[in-house]
Amino acid sequence: MSDISANDKRIAKNTLYLYMRMLITLVIGLFTARVTINALGIHDYGLMNVVGGVMGFLAYFSSLLSQGTSRFLTVGLGKGDMKQLRNIFSACGTIHIVLALVTLILGETIGLWFVNYKLVIDPDRMFAANYIYQLTLFSSFLGITQTPYIASITSHEKMSTFAFMSILDVVFKLTIVVMLLYIDTDKLIMYSTFYFCTNLFMFFLYRIYCLRKFEECNMHLRWDPKLYKEIWNYVGWNSIGTFAFMANNQGITILLNMFFSTVVNAARGIATTVSSQVSGFVMNFQVAAGPQIYKLYAKGEYQQMNRLVCNTAKYSSYLLILIGLPVFIKTEILIRLWLGNIPEYVIPFIRITLIELFFKAIDFPIGNGIHAFGKMKLPNITSSIAYISVLPLTYIFLCLGASPVIAYIIACVSYPLAMACDLWILNKFSGFDIKFYLLHVPLKSILIILLSAILPVFVSNSFEDGWLNLIATSAVCAVVSATFVFYIGLDAEMREKVLRKVKDKLAFVFNKKNETHTTG
Repeated sequence: MSDISANDKRIAKNTLYLYMRMLITLVIGLFTARVTINALGIHDYGLMNVVGGVMGFLAYFSSLLSQGTSRFLTVGLGKGDMKQLRNIFSACGTIHIVLALVTLILGETIGLWFVNYKLVIDPDRMFAANYIYQLTLFSSFLGITQTPYIASITSHEKMSTFAFMSILDVVFKLTIVVMLLYIDTDKLIMYSTFYFCTNLFMFFLYRIYCLRKFEECNMHLRWDPKLYKEIWNYVGWNSIGTFAFMANNQGITILLNMFFSTVVNAARGIATTVSSQVSGFVMNFQVAAGPQIYKLYAKGEYQQMNRLVCNTAKYSSYLLILIGLPVFIKTEILIRLWLGNIPEYVIPFIRITLIELFFKAIDFPIGNGIHAFGKMKLPNITSSIAYISVLPLTYIFLCLGASPVIAYIIACVSYPLAMACDLWILNKFSGFDIKFYLLHVPLKSILIILLSAILPVFVSNSFEDGWLNLIATSAVCAVVSATFVFYIGLDAEMREKVLRKVKDKLAFVFNKKNETHTTG
């Protein structure tokens, strides 16, 4: 039990670092997005998103080993074999270099052809499109080769360093956006140039830190057929699922551009920005819990691993309810206050994306549990079918004249299907209790959402939209949802722990005040 308590404290500490990072990046990120849209204009902002979508589709290789590298390094740390850990890092680093070169070749051939001949881009903006595409391509090359170093930081659970690096990155990007306001030239080209320079600087910063702090990060060429086979087997099957996921995500962006215009892509970009900020509240907790899931697997403690998977999914859903519900209810006024203007389709895009995010949040820990075992054939076949089926269905509906909202609805349906497959697979690998999970995570969370929404919706519809309505609705939403999470979401033992923690904190504050008063 002491080990479990220590792990929980480590997760809590790392989560705190990540939340500090998220709060700072949230404020800066939302401000940066607003200034970027205003500085570039809605058409150039849409152009940037659709070109980035093509590159994201080609650069899906960068995520093939992102989770895999973290998995292999964390399992190596859990086993305490430094020699093997160095071999793992070197093998993963070599594979990343190969994948980066493949991405570069594909980007300069198929990707370049697609940008110039298939995307709907104004002729007078073709030079800008090609310019930002090239910088995005080389940024992707740098990002792929950097993945093992970032994975080392998370595997060692150095979340304070990870938080600092992320904050530094967004501060640089905020500086870039502010500079745009005072530059009298092609703002999209200048933005892309400065953005690439920031990525290049962060590339060297991560590299220098890891080389100095982690012994295994000194790459060396050593041929270990068994290790390379194990990693390539993991990557080979994982690439199928990752490709399907990226086809789902970036493919929708490209289809929307082909059937509509860059204005719709701008709406998608805004929806993605909002959802990424909301998901940050959840992902911080999950990133902190991930290494512990892998280490429990490495020790053979499957029961504790399953417990952590279930708890991570459960508390992730509660965090999403606290943050996402007021955003869902007050989407229109939030966008109006944030951007001033509301592009067409932004409101339904954001709301459907939040529903997607709910299923992603409760499925991601299950995926971590599956990835811990490293048996990727079955999970990737099943998830690929769920994700890849989205594109042909979306294409058919759009050909029939459907609204862009249909693309979002179809994509949203794929996530609960993928989650059902993941639950079955984790049960097959570790005996994960599916019935317990369904009752205590998705079903209980949906009940809490429905109960928590009643009073805030009533308050929201009671008087005119504005700051007062937003503040009142958000406050009521926070109080009501927190109450239902506490009494319905938490078990008796956890409620007792929370109450004890609150009492201890209040007693500490009260004693401090008494000491100050006595001293005075």
